[in-house]
Amino acid sequence: MTTHRAGHLPAAAKRFLMWDPNPSILGVTMPFPTPNAMPPDRVRDMLIALADNHETLRGRYGYGMDASWEILPPSDIEEPAIDFRTVDIEDVPATEIGALIERETVAANARLDPPSGRIISATLFTRVAGGNILLLTVHHVACDAVALWILWGDMATYVQQWESGAPIELLPESTTCSEWATFLTEHSKTRTGEADYWLSTSDSEPYSPDRPDSPDPVYLDGVIDGELSARLFDELPAAYDATHTRIMLVALGLAVEDVLGVPRPIQVQKHGRYARLRPGTDLGRTVGWLSDDYPWLLAAVPGSHAQRLHHAITEYPASPEDFTLLRWYNADLAEQFLTFNHPKYYFNFVGDIGGYVPGSRSRELARMTVFDLSMLLGGYREDGVRKVHYSVHSPRGGLGEKRVNEIVTQWLSILESVELS
Repeated sequence: MTTHRAGHLPAAAKRFLMWDPNPSILGVTMPFPTPNAMPPDRVRDMLIALADNHETLRGRYGYGMDASWEILPPSDIEEPAIDFRTVDIEDVPATEIGALIERETVAANARLDPPSGRIISATLFTRVAGGNILLLTVHHVACDAVALWILWGDMATYVQQWESGAPIELLPESTTCSEWATFLTEHSKTRTGEADYWLSTSDSEPYSPDRPDSPDPVYLDGVIDGELSARLFDELPAAYDATHTRIMLVALGLAVEDVLGVPRPIQVQKHGRYARLRPGTDLGRTVGWLSDDYPWLLAAVPGSHAQRLHHAITEYPASPEDFTLLRWYNADLAEQFLTFNHPKYYFNFVGDIGGYVPGSRSRELARMTVFDLSMLLGGYREDGVRKVHYSVHSPRGGLGEKRVNEIVTQWLSILESVELS
């Protein structure tokens, strides 16, 4: 008899399932090279092996205020759970492959269905030579950007073992997603002394689900490269003893204050894999949506950009993960957070993404209608040069084109001109 069990949802997945207006369509996608000699049936077996190895990929998820996760045991993957199809690209010109991948990514997202257990949607692009391409889409509720690279490693191992004729043996998870969420719930009870600080970061404006019909939504794309890239990656971190990510965030906070006249809290997205909270824990193989976020509020202090930047970095909260622990894992504090106003500004540096697909920003940021302004950034190298691609979005009824351009222009100006002292 098959035994299903209830999973303990991590905070990011639970919040999404509870409140997102269209929770079915949100996948994370990665193209993966497979050998021409590897038949489609074997590629599908590889996907089943991934689901057997990671419990978030073999479950059914429920929406609404009673958000739930039902975990199926390994080797109990039902036929509809993995949507798999092949597309012959032998006669598709190389110049059109990118557009085809973009279209198939959108279509794969539409085929995901967490309530039925369809967490994986995959398309195998086949050709006679030059290697096939597996376009893997996993629903975000089961996999964040960090976890996607874990799946990449598993697939690379699977292909290597298949090519050599060795038995297929993927490394198991040391700590499962459900186990970690259970620990965080208990650990949150030890961090209640930080509650007053985080409550003080509440935004000055409550969230309103209804926005006016104008101004129009704004999308803005740009790249930091050249001299500014060298300054961002080398000179500014050395001068301010901070990471380039932290400097970009604080500069955004300064720009918002400069343009609006008052500081506003910014919701900062992080990876959420704080294994140090439990010594001996290994989250390096854990697949799930473990990312977390926290509000960061720039202190309104006088002085130059350099002085304000120094102050913000010096006073930055030492344990930002405490917000997620208290806000989303500690049920005893739920009443205190009832009147908490979450930030209307959003910052997410996703790390080294290797490159960027321009269309991806519209899929990711268009969902973020709760924010007046959201900024998604990723680092990559092109011809040996380090760069940062940034996408900025403000929804319909948000800040409007003029105000968004003012904030982004001021942000870049601060990065370019703040004193190296």
